[in-house]
Amino acid sequence: MFHRRRFIFSTGAALLPRPALAADPAPISALLAEVMAKDHTSSGMVAGLRDSKGQRIVTQGTSDAANGRPLDGDTVFDIGSLTKLFTALALADMVVRGQIAMDEPLERYLPPAVHVPNFHGKPITMLDVVTYAPGLPGWPSDMPALSLGPFPDYATGRLYQALSRAKLDAAPGTHFVYSNFGYGLLGLALARHAGMDFESLIVSRVCKPLRMDSTRIRPTPDMQARISPGHDQKLARIRSWNMPPAFAGAGALRSTANDLLKFVSAAVGLAPSPLAPVFAEMMKVLRPTDKPDTQVGAGWFITNGHGDPLVWKDGGVAGYSSFLGYCATRKSGLVLLANGNTEVSKLGKHLLNTEFPL
Repeated sequence: MFHRRRFIFSTGAALLPRPALAADPAPISALLAEVMAKDHTSSGMVAGLRDSKGQRIVTQGTSDAANGRPLDGDTVFDIGSLTKLFTALALADMVVRGQIAMDEPLERYLPPAVHVPNFHGKPITMLDVVTYAPGLPGWPSDMPALSLGPFPDYATGRLYQALSRAKLDAAPGTHFVYSNFGYGLLGLALARHAGMDFESLIVSRVCKPLRMDSTRIRPTPDMQARISPGHDQKLARIRSWNMPPAFAGAGALRSTANDLLKFVSAAVGLAPSPLAPVFAEMMKVLRPTDKPDTQVGAGWFITNGHGDPLVWKDGGVAGYSSFLGYCATRKSGLVLLANGNTEVSKLGKHLLNTEFPL
């Protein structure tokens, strides 16, 4: 969640024919092992693939869990900025239901006492925030330095004060800025409008319709027994971040490969879903980024190349990395989860289409 491509730290491999990657788990497992051997930051990785032929889970390494549980599709990881897709989907759900309009000001859904800056009278809209163009910086100006230690105790009231002091350098909607600041505010605004906390909002609007029972901020007892701990650069276990409500909408969720395959299957249309029109809403407005080959929708990044647009998002928090994406034309989806800060974005694109190089 620190950067569009990677965490604080963020592979060469011979290109394998795409049909081999899609049909045979052995090349995928070998490629995961090669990436892990190069990065030396993860003890284990899980890849989940979904296409018209069904679903496959491929693992490499170990979970390093205290209970000795092996890696599988139900192993729980922190998913970092993949949370933003859930926040964006919750917003799109409210739009489809007629409860919010994308072009409404963010200010309308925050407490009345909170001052939201504008740029020469142009307000920050919900669309600006969800498409990474809020005019706000990546983090509030008074955000403590982030490390592999515990996440800073940053109160919601402090976030609102930082917003009130913020000055916009450009009109909202005109410049790409990967803003955890903005997505934290978006999560708070949506939860406030729904009359519940952010986790309850995501469970009710996303997890229950998609039957994702292992996606939560606070792990259930069953999830707790399936957690793979995160690791530092020396492969030592580190404490999982527990992000405060101020930034829950930016990166607080935990999930599994099996749960995230339900999400991506619904997104690409491989499985019937009551949220099909909501996923479609996320892609109605596309905006440019700082990369000429990549645009953004609501939460998603869309990278064009090799005749096959890839729709994707990655994430990283202390000790974990994640990737979720799909081929828009080939109708195949992928999940990558690592229990360390391993480069997963290029690997994820390559696994979806080997013409995207490592």
